[in-house]
Amino acid sequence: MKNLLKNLSIFLVTGVIVLMTFNFILMPLYINARNVVVIPDLEGLTLDEANQLSKSEGIEVVIADTIFTNDLNPNIVIEQFPTSGKEVKLGRSIKVKITQFNQKIIVPSLLGKTLRAAEIELDQNGIELDSIYYSFSSKYPKGIVSWQSPTENDSIRKGFGVRIEVSNGLAPNDLVDVPDFQGIFLSEALKIIEERGFFEGKIQYVENKKFLPNTVLNQSPKEGTKVSQGSRINLVIAK
Repeated sequence: MKNLLKNLSIFLVTGVIVLMTFNFILMPLYINARNVVVIPDLEGLTLDEANQLSKSEGIEVVIADTIFTNDLNPNIVIEQFPTSGKEVKLGRSIKVKITQFNQKIIVPSLLGKTLRAAEIELDQNGIELDSIYYSFSSKYPKGIVSWQSPTENDSIRKGFGVRIEVSNGLAPNDLVDVPDFQGIFLSEALKIIEERGFFEGKIQYVENKKFLPNTVLNQSPKEGTKVSQGSRINLVIAK
């Protein structure tokens, strides 16, 4: 009888120990093993691809940071935390850094401005000066921007470039109208002659009491005459 009771006690104690081991050790290990996942590699994937892959593993993707660049397509995962290969509990979120294109900027009007003024305005707007071309122009004086691409009010991503063309003035064989010099002072006439690409010709002084000294009385060629660039302008000046 004593042996029976002793064996029964040993059986009960053993059963309790086995039950406790299962409930407090084996079962938590089993449950934890099922709740642990390995972080997938999301870098290089699009945000949609990263979300699909993570959801299949029971993990949530959270955008933690954005880098603006024109070198990569938008919504590409370039960094993640935790890194791939780490084991985490089910339901853990992955923080990712993704790409986006730079913001767009409205291109200013550069036509009719000097090259230096155009460079300053582009720099202030965060736009690069990509290329500078030079060509003759009958519309714009030498040193003035005569063409641009993209054009005024077009949008461009920050960091992208604008191409411009700067006038070299009139072509040697272009004909231009001779301006009217009569009635202005010699100093002003000579300034206009230089600005328009002409050359000073013969200067003749004559007595004339009706006009102040150094006033232009006559000119050759006459006003409106079409001449080639670089022609000489002769003036008659009051003493």
